[in-house]
Amino acid sequence: MAEDNHDAATRLIHEIGERFDPLCQNPEMGPKRDELSPGLRVCIHRNYAIYYRIIPSGLVILRVLHGARDTTSQFDPK
Repeated sequence: MAEDNHDAATRLIHEIGERFDPLCQNPEMGPKRDELSPGLRVCIHRNYAIYYRIIPSGLVILRVLHGARDTTSQFDPK
């Protein structure tokens, strides 16, 4: 997308970023993905998955991946 339309890519980045505040307010809203990595959760935005972990001070965003990506190769299942 970024190669084709810089403005659209910038809008998408902002849209994904806007999902972070609701996640911080309700970190357990995303379903668990322990099969990929212990404590991992996911929040979907359009065709993208925001992978994160809840930590004592809030949460940490680990990856934002397109839904077509092979997620099993992106995380350590240990």
